[in-house]
Amino acid sequence: MDNSQSVDNEQTAEVSKTLDDNETVGKKMVYDYSKIYPAWFLERLQDWRSEGHLVDVTLCAEGKEIPCHRLVLSACSDYFHAMFSGAHNESKKAKIEIGGVDGEALQLLVDFAYTSKVCITTDNVQPLYEAANMLQVGRVEEGCENFLAARLDPETCLVTWALADKVSCTYLSAIARSFALKFFEYVCTTEEFLELPVNFLKTYISKDDLHAEKEERVLEVILLWVGHDLEERQGYLKELLECVRFSHVDQHYLKNIMKTDKVLGAVSGIQELIQDQTVQERCCQIFQGEILIFGGVKDKGEDMMEMNCNMYRLDLHGNLVHSTPLPEPLHDSTGTAACVVKNDVIVTGGRKSPSQAWRYRSSLNSWMKLGSLRRRRYDHGMAVLQGKVYVVGGIRDHRQQFFNQSHVEVTEVYNELTDSWDKVAPLLQAVSCFGISTCCEKIYVFGGQISYRGRTEVQCYNPTLNVWTFATPLPNLMQSINACTFNSRIYLVGGKSVNLDHVLCYDPQEDCYLQMADSIAPWELSSATVCGSEIYITGGMYEDEGCSIGSCKVQCYNVKSDTMIRVKDLPIPLWEHISVTIPKL
Repeated sequence: MDNSQSVDNEQTAEVSKTLDDNETVGKKMVYDYSKIYPAWFLERLQDWRSEGHLVDVTLCAEGKEIPCHRLVLSACSDYFHAMFSGAHNESKKAKIEIGGVDGEALQLLVDFAYTSKVCITTDNVQPLYEAANMLQVGRVEEGCENFLAARLDPETCLVTWALADKVSCTYLSAIARSFALKFFEYVCTTEEFLELPVNFLKTYISKDDLHAEKEERVLEVILLWVGHDLEERQGYLKELLECVRFSHVDQHYLKNIMKTDKVLGAVSGIQELIQDQTVQERCCQIFQGEILIFGGVKDKGEDMMEMNCNMYRLDLHGNLVHSTPLPEPLHDSTGTAACVVKNDVIVTGGRKSPSQAWRYRSSLNSWMKLGSLRRRRYDHGMAVLQGKVYVVGGIRDHRQQFFNQSHVEVTEVYNELTDSWDKVAPLLQAVSCFGISTCCEKIYVFGGQISYRGRTEVQCYNPTLNVWTFATPLPNLMQSINACTFNSRIYLVGGKSVNLDHVLCYDPQEDCYLQMADSIAPWELSSATVCGSEIYITGGMYEDEGCSIGSCKVQCYNVKSDTMIRVKDLPIPLWEHISVTIPKL
């Protein structure tokens, strides 16, 4: 059987299936061929193009000639629609030269118009993206943006940033810039960095969010860039040095390099630059921390799961610093809660030991037991307000979860002097699996669940009055949501069984919600923690063919630029775990 007979048979089978779906309306029969007609129609158009049938225009680019139909081009591209339907000279020409477009990229776009398919590769994405942008082929342009965004790494982020600026794509430019700023220490070792134009380099190293842990590194890479082509670039050295925050450079280091580097020492006005004390420190130099990941569930393989009994310490690039075992009572630590106070981590509750309380001293890498909670609880929340540790909500006993869950209304605050927990005002609505964060000197509890159903209520605790009140409800039912505070706003991410596919920002002063950047990976039952102006969303769970699969992906949301990027994966796939941030030791 030849290919044409095979296609005919397939279409006949599809027509039979389509006829079964038709419906009778009165004395008429409505035939619906919408499932097969678009593909058939495109095939006919492609055949006509190949045969030269009714072809009425030839596009030319870089010596390449592409015969096609004005009508097809107009339907696919607003650029060609305007060209052929207006008073332009090209509307009458048989051959049209398309300047500034790569010939192969133009061929791909014309093929897309006839087939609805396009193959994007690392080799063709740049010329194809530029051509799709110029010729206004929106679907291909969107595909190129997604392709580039998904493949950001230290070697591609600068090129992608420049390309996105060239085509005025603010979204792609923002995430490429965010990636380049965060991974500066890696980016500046690439060949792409050494080939940067001077104006682009100045823009790059001038940013407050440049992740240079030490300002000395910025000075070093400037000298490296200039030395790559000293004769051509030496004249740019002084204007590049104006981007260095010399007041934050170690003075002994500065004296030594001024003596040893003759090119630097010969720069006119270098002493005045060094003495300038007005420039502020970069954000990442103000905050330097590490992320602790512990507890939760991990995949064992072959649809098996087990508890995570280790604690992982990660740097802000996602690299593993080291791992240590948890105390035995915390081995089954699902349902626990944690918070950071005075650089230490307080952990409470959990399904295995719902009354437990522990303190992890980060400086000593040691654990100590604290006084037991007044109320047994798991799937609860913790927050630090005015230096005090609060424990909120949760479920009393996991043995009752399948029959009659008993939620805890009592709120407790830790008394460090007596190593005990005192009662304060109870929740207005007892819930579990909620988001919790402190903001504007209050504690906020977002959503949660009762009897496995999500909630929309937002409860707010005022410690001065010792009362809970309701705030504006969430826009949707939300449970197991993560709440993180930065600059008097709370950012909600993750969740469970909830259609939250973006960051949701809550403004307590306006009592309203704003939709922010989209997630770029599954984040159900993930954890989240704030590090400076960034929120790290770690791990999570997703369903694959009916099985629960753990995720090791780490998403980093930059609050200032409202961008989401991927960083290095977790050492193991995890969900229902805990993540907190401590100062770097």
